[in-house]
Formats: sequence, C-alpha cells, structure tokens
Amino acid sequence: MKKQLLLCLLALVVFGCEGNRPSSSSHPVNGNPPMEHADTVPEKIVEQPISSEEAHPVYVLSDEFGERFLLLSYFGEDKNPQVPDGLDGYKYVIYNGCYYPVLFEGFQLEDAENNTYRETYLNFDNLSGWLFKMQSGKLLEHPVDQFDAVWSAPLLVDAKFKEENTVYALSNYENGRVVRSELPEALTAVFETRYGREIYDGWCNAVFGENNEYQFINIQFENKGTEALGISALLKDGEIVAVIEDPAEWNEESVWRVDDGGEFGGISIDFVTVKDGVLTLYTSNSGPEGTYYQNYVLEGNELLPGDVTGSFYQSPY
Repeated sequence: MKKQLLLCLLALVVFGCEGNRPSSSSHPVNGNPPMEHADTVPEKIVEQPISSEEAHPVYVLSDEFGERFLLLSYFGEDKNPQVPDGLDGYKYVIYNGCYYPVLFEGFQLEDAENNTYRETYLNFDNLSGWLFKMQSGKLLEHPVDQFDAVWSAPLLVDAKFKEENTVYALSNYENGRVVRSELPEALTAVFETRYGREIYDGWCNAVFGENNEYQFINIQFENKGTEALGISALLKDGEIVAVIEDPAEWNEESVWRVDDGGEFGGISIDFVTVKDGVLTLYTSNSGPEGTYYQNYVLEGNELLPGDVTGSFYQSPY
C-alpha cells in the first residue's frame, strides 16, 4: 500500500442547517452548535488521512442546487497542490437520506479578490479545495423558488461506506421540509418529573426507522436562577432511549450559541445509518453565524460523539 498522504482540510463550514428542509420556525436553520464551537473564521488546519482502501466520511460545501461539491482545503500560495492518494475513492454524497454518485474533478483555486471567507454556496466559486461533481443531474432539479437551495453540507463517502451502511431518511416531511410536532402531554410530564423543571419549549423534529419507531426530540426547560438547561433525546416507540444534556449559564444574548437570544435550538437529525445493528445519528447544529456537524453512535443508553464532524462559518455578509 502506498504511503498515505495527509489532506489538509480547512475546518469545514456551510450556510446551513436542516438541509433544503428549513424548520417550521421563522429561522431557516434548526439547532444551535455548542458555545465552544466559536463563530469565527477557523484558523486550525485539520489533517485527515485518505487511502485508496477507505476514505473517511467528510462534509462538503454544495453549490446552490447541488451539482458541484467542494472539499474545502487551504494551500496558501500553492496553486498546484499534489492530489493525495485515494481522493478519488470518494464515490457518493449523502443528502436527504439518499446516495448520489459523484466524480472527482480536481483542484479549485481560490479567487482571493472576491473571497468573503464565508463557507456558503454564495461564495462557492471563490473558495479553494478539491472539487467533485454529480455524475448526472442535481440534488435539486426543480427549485421551488429563488430561495430554494442546498442549505446543508452533504456527506462525502466511499463505496465501502455505502456497502456497509443502511441509511434511514426522515419520514416527517411535507413538501420536502421537516415538519416539527409538539410533545405529547404524557411525554412532557415524564421529562418534567425526571428533571424537576417545567418545560419552556419542546418539540419532535425527527421521525425515522423501518417502521418509524424512532423519534428525536429537543427540550428547553425553564431556568433555575441562572442555570439554563436544554436536552436532546432519542425515543423508541415513545420510550426514552438516550439523552444528551446541554446545561448552560443564562443571559439574554448568548446561552447555547452566540446571539441565540436565549432560545435553545437543539440538535437536528439529517439522516441515520445502521451498521451491524448499531444506530448512528448524523446531526447538524446551527446558529446565526455557523453550523456544526457531528455524528452520534448509540451504545446502550448513551449517544456517544463519533469521529465524523464538520465546522462551518456562515456569518452574514
């Protein structure tokens, strides 16, 4: 096997969130990344190994309607970087729970004069990185209106990933958009008793599974003094499977996310995979200036962070 080369990736950022599936709320993004994921231009270069045998899943920036995809990379003054071995091992993007074949095109040079350093489709042609293209068609063949675009970062994967993973798309869609639903009163009572707090806001934003047996919910509790608490929970047939707790210090401007106004956005599910009976949730967590992607692996009654992440800077122009 050839010696693996390390591909330097700029911490990935995209304008986005719940894909081409805005939430039913007034804000087009659904969820807030943790405060430790700073809403600033990332400076750290992340190194990820790529080999011809297996290409690690990675999030990519999409152009407006999903015909081209950019694996963001920064090479400074190098206008002809060497292509790492195995880069052409990526064969698919996953979007809205479906696989789409792609082809590796080559390197896209930065347009430094016009680059705004926002990782959004609006700045796609100005960013540097490794370019992939749909084998045919686009993710959005028939945009609904001028605001319809690919908002989320598709996941770029290899053939092995597709062979080993069954993908569950979300079933709670209406006209291609996620439909949030209120928590049943019985479930509200369960969580209020468990945490000894009244619920300020709670909703179900994902339904999936072979028989739609899984639900994913987000809850913001009433504050206890300056102690704020938000949780995200996985349910199966209405029973609690695992909970991710997100306590924070309250203020009126930024609690869980910069400029969130004290509103817990929670975690949004983009799609779910099953491999050897193990459930993995691929999530997006977005706020006013950025989106953070993280996969969570279900082990027993815990959702443990996996090794597929992306951090995207989208601060308004």
